[in-house]
Amino acid sequence: MNTKQNGAGTSPISAERPAESALSAAAVEPVTPPPSTVEDLAEGCVRFVERALGVRLDYRPETLPVLDHYLEQARGATSERVEALPVIAHMAGAYFGEVIRRRHASWWRLDGEDPTYWQVQFGSVYLAFSPVLFVRETLTRGHRVDAALDLAEDSLSGDPAALELEEDDREAVAARLAELPSVSENEYYAPSTRLEVIDIAVDAIRSRRLAAGEDTDAALDPGDYERGGD
Repeated sequence: MNTKQNGAGTSPISAERPAESALSAAAVEPVTPPPSTVEDLAEGCVRFVERALGVRLDYRPETLPVLDHYLEQARGATSERVEALPVIAHMAGAYFGEVIRRRHASWWRLDGEDPTYWQVQFGSVYLAFSPVLFVRETLTRGHRVDAALDLAEDSLSGDPAALELEEDDREAVAARLAELPSVSENEYYAPSTRLEVIDIAVDAIRSRRLAAGEDTDAALDPGDYERGGD
């Protein structure tokens, strides 16, 4: 079995339909609504998953194993119909990003019209990531989908799973993740595992800041983040 290092040790996804009873708690409500474009895409994901699995997602972290299950099924569809890749990646990425935004103090940064490069940026630590890139890698792992990649406005570059971090924090996060056990390839790319990695990264940054005598939580705003090419 293929394994990946630096992934959190989540349980394997059941091949059976996820139990609806596990999703019975009230949905998490954000302090502020997301941009309408993000909301529309995320709600599209909710509808697609409910149609496919009979389970309605409600933006709680506990729903991510359901999204894992849906994306594993969708991998086959996107490999056969490459035009479906950006549709599913955009919607599932928006949903995943919203789960994170409702869990951590953060906001969306929408650069351009292509959701592939939209970011969720954190306010308490310097950390940003592109949820759609995470989902695209989940869908395309193990096979190259050049035609699908060409459907984006620009070709993808860099590591889709990378977190945007300050260098001191990157070392602390890498050291913490290196302590984790290896996981299967399916788990490594699953959104539920990505959430665990992000949670661990936030904790590692706070621990590093505390050890350095700094405030554990920063007070960042969108102006503190700079993107290449701005």
